[in-house]
Amino acid sequence: MIPPITELLIKIEQLEWDLAEVKKELEKLQAPLMKSLTPEEYQAARLARVRAQNERRRPLIEKALGKPNSDVESLSAEEIQQLLLEEGIKPEDNLFSRAIIEEREKRSE
Repeated sequence: MIPPITELLIKIEQLEWDLAEVKKELEKLQAPLMKSLTPEEYQAARLARVRAQNERRRPLIEKALGKPNSDVESLSAEEIQQLLLEEGIKPEDNLFSRAIIEEREKRSE
């Protein structure tokens, strides 16, 4: 005889499998509808989906990295620029942009 907890776990696995299949079919149906949206509507729909995914992943991220400390004050753009200058990074060198461009060129080769 299978223990009741094992039976429930088996049922959950089946439900997850079924949900994954339903999701695939819904995504197939959604694709043509997304093409008919205006750019603004498309962006809004995409943003809503990304937010939902982020909320679903939040517990995993918090478990891995810890909860963000609300006591820590965020820095303004000017403060970040000042810190970079103090570390000897000059804005006119465009180091970050250069790194992005170099990576893009590597990938296009």
